[in-house]
Amino acid sequence: MNYACHTAELLAEQELPGYRDCSTRHDSFLVRDRSCWLVSRSGDETVVCRVAADASRLFAEQRHWPCPRSGEEHGFASPLPDGGLALIVNGLVTVYDIAGRVRWTYRFQPWPDAHNATPACTPDASGRRLLVTTTGRPGRDGLYRGDLCVALDLADGRHVTDTVLPSATAGYIFQQSRTDPGQVFLDALMGDTFHSLEVTLRDDALHTANIGLENDPFAGLSLDGAVIKTDVGGEWISRWEAGAEDVVAEVGETLPEGLRFVGHRPGFLDRDRVLAAVAEEEDTEDNRHLILDGHTLRPIGELAYPGTTCFDPLALGDGTWLTTEGDLVRRWRPTGTR
Repeated sequence: MNYACHTAELLAEQELPGYRDCSTRHDSFLVRDRSCWLVSRSGDETVVCRVAADASRLFAEQRHWPCPRSGEEHGFASPLPDGGLALIVNGLVTVYDIAGRVRWTYRFQPWPDAHNATPACTPDASGRRLLVTTTGRPGRDGLYRGDLCVALDLADGRHVTDTVLPSATAGYIFQQSRTDPGQVFLDALMGDTFHSLEVTLRDDALHTANIGLENDPFAGLSLDGAVIKTDVGGEWISRWEAGAEDVVAEVGETLPEGLRFVGHRPGFLDRDRVLAAVAEEEDTEDNRHLILDGHTLRPIGELAYPGTTCFDPLALGDGTWLTTEGDLVRRWRPTGTR
């Protein structure tokens, strides 16, 4: 297959202590309020870093909060529009203000299976509600209907509304669109089964709807209502957008023989390009980074890194992307072809 080879130009690099151990966690790369964030843990602190809009820099700010249960599970952390932090662990939501003080807590019945069930949280676009995933409740017949997506008042933690999810005892990931914080996506991971949902909160009523092909979790950064989804085995990726047919790119028709899509977060490099990692095996750092057409998902370029190799790129939607090596975070952009 013939496509252009681009050199990756290093723009900035910075150490983020603890990120290596957190890089595979569900909250390690987040989109909130039109910004990209990295979440790390260092000692008993949660560290949340906003990626700078200035491409010559890495982080515009770093915020630090205590973990609510020192020495126990880290949970899922999400920055809030007012400068605070929401952190959810199994059975407990804690919201901090910008000074690190606890504003309120909300308790729920924890999942017995704390290994497979991991909750998540995100503010809604208004900044008035916090969406969280929790255990559900039995119906009148005593049967468990599913886990819940719950909306809490961000001012005081009051329960506002909830809706039953099609998943139970799942690992959850909330993500927002880079261009529209009102577009909120929720992945529910249950072993080999996945639910990818769009979550809508309107007039304090919660609704969920499936997006795209079944058993495809969403991947990295989404733009303008378009979402990249990935097959768990790496046999295809797809593009979903409301009101349009799914675009599916299968490896046999798209990639050189023997390669498949790997990594966790292929996403939009910009409105017309997608960045994805490919390799022969999933658990390898010896992968290649391809630039795909953002509409057809066909390869149009490959990246070469001078003097180094990089793993699992994180596209930022502005023509740049991040890679990590241990605790070292680097920011790149493509230069001319060679």
